[in-house]
Amino acid sequence: MSAQTQDGLTEGERGLEELIALLETTEPEVIKARIAALHPADVAELLNTLGRPEQRHGVFALLETTTAATVITRLTPAVRAEIVDALSVEDLQRLLEEMDSDDAADLLESVAKPRAQAVLEGLTGSLAARIQQLLKYPPDTAGGLMKSEYAAVLEGATVEEAVEIVRTVAEVVADIHNVLVVDHRFHLLGILPLSGLILARAGQTVDAVMDRQVISVTVDTDQEEVARLFRKYDLVSLPVTDPRGALLGRITVDDVVDVLEEEANEDFSKLSGLGEEEPLFDSPMRAIKRRLPWLGLNLVTTSLSASVIGLFQGTIQSMALAAALMTIVAAQGGNAGVQTLTVMVRGMALGKISIAQAKGILLKELAVAGGNGVALGIAAGCVTYILHGQPLLATVLGIALALNFLVAALVGSLIPLILRWLRADPAIAASVFVTACTDMCGFFAFLSLLSLAMRFFA
Repeated sequence: MSAQTQDGLTEGERGLEELIALLETTEPEVIKARIAALHPADVAELLNTLGRPEQRHGVFALLETTTAATVITRLTPAVRAEIVDALSVEDLQRLLEEMDSDDAADLLESVAKPRAQAVLEGLTGSLAARIQQLLKYPPDTAGGLMKSEYAAVLEGATVEEAVEIVRTVAEVVADIHNVLVVDHRFHLLGILPLSGLILARAGQTVDAVMDRQVISVTVDTDQEEVARLFRKYDLVSLPVTDPRGALLGRITVDDVVDVLEEEANEDFSKLSGLGEEEPLFDSPMRAIKRRLPWLGLNLVTTSLSASVIGLFQGTIQSMALAAALMTIVAAQGGNAGVQTLTVMVRGMALGKISIAQAKGILLKELAVAGGNGVALGIAAGCVTYILHGQPLLATVLGIALALNFLVAALVGSLIPLILRWLRADPAIAASVFVTACTDMCGFFAFLSLLSLAMRFFA
């Protein structure tokens, strides 16, 4: 654990601040020595932080090849693409030779095809073949996440033979957590954690000590399902097979952490109406193209809400206070709807909600909305009566709030379920539709109830 300085920064973070200040004035050899003392994650943070491309290229050029291979996997996509574009084919080849096959494939996937082919032609035959095989799989599947390096032994092997195999492959297989047991056709039969291998008695075979209840995935498994399995079974690695059960590779927990972060950022961006994660330093034109369609959709829905208000101009003119109070009904309904929507989308992303469970979830959300709506409706009505002394207006406000909470629960639950049923991503634009429904229903409920009340009781 990194020690913290008096200002709350870790030693690495303090070193980064000092290094950034030194870049303008210090000799390259001094900077190189300072960088060599930093953790690769801190070097990546430095490169992500630097504002000028020439500074980033200068610092990256000072890194040892093994360090550079680790650092480049931790950069933001924009910074990584910028640095990769500036590297020669020979530099890229040296980096790839120091990387795990999955990281090498991910890096090469971002390179233009003619240049990527030139890089592959200069690699050793086995490494090039592994990378080309991984590039065939979509990046959001188990095949796209897996690395082709692993430790495997044949069934019937002794514990001593398995230990010797682990020692032999340790130089090229990083982070060995389990030894995989296969048959002569390379079908996965079992899994043997290193702890079990160490504790096994001499002379035992791996068949006697391996775990036959293997949790594995096929190459076409979606990355969200992979992440769910890691969470459910507390895995550190997961074997990957072809559809016939032949072992192809493994996925390690560090790759799943990246998937979880990627999925969380993606869902947050979609709920915000961006559709996909937007790079912080993206160009204004690309940001406009990404945001404009969703803002245009929002303009259409708010125009519909405005048309609902237009239907009750006479009521608003007769009681000007209604123009202020109706925004409370719409805003509270929108907040409640987004709360329900967030619970639903998160539950679907974690695999905890299915369409078959829709009825039970809907009834629960309606009960919650009913309780919250009645409580807040009574509170808002009482405050309105105390402040303005109009019992009719206070009663209408309370009833409209309660009704809009029910609408919020209904649309917040059903819209993501309907999108899932239509095989669409529930996070995309769902919040726009939910707030549009609660705005229109909130305005309509409040103004129509107020119009009726003024007609019959005023």
